[in-house]
Amino acid sequence: MRWMVALSILLPLLVGSNAPAPQPDYPRIEDCPFEADPNLVVGKLLGWVRVELGKELIHTRTWSDPNGDLAKVEIVSGPDGVQIVNKPKTGSYTIFWTPRQIQTTAIVVRVTDDPQSGSPLSDTGTILVQVVPRGQRTAARGGGGCGSPPR
Repeated sequence: MRWMVALSILLPLLVGSNAPAPQPDYPRIEDCPFEADPNLVVGKLLGWVRVELGKELIHTRTWSDPNGDLAKVEIVSGPDGVQIVNKPKTGSYTIFWTPRQIQTTAIVVRVTDDPQSGSPLSDTGTILVQVVPRGQRTAARGGGGCGSPPR
């Protein structure tokens, strides 16, 4: 089954404005529905997802830049084979990865804003991924689950 989880992040890039950037409600690692080493998190914890072994992970995220500048997205670190497709016109990117072993890993991404004037600004965040055996539930029971917005 192919599935996609969409979460929004706000890239706090205010070039030429004195207004404070609204801050998104990032999840806390304590709320992660599976055990994960806090040392895996670089920058902000953006969320978590579960995927079955051998099934493709398709994870889409969006960002918002109040100035409408285009942004570049790149993978800073991640498991072998992880790929990213940047969609700057829609303010989103999609991560693709097919896991080959059971593990808990991290995909670290950097979004860099390239304003028309001034220096580029960037923000880094981590998505925790738990790979589970085929047939195991990939959604957590009860309120928030893997990939759901923080409580």
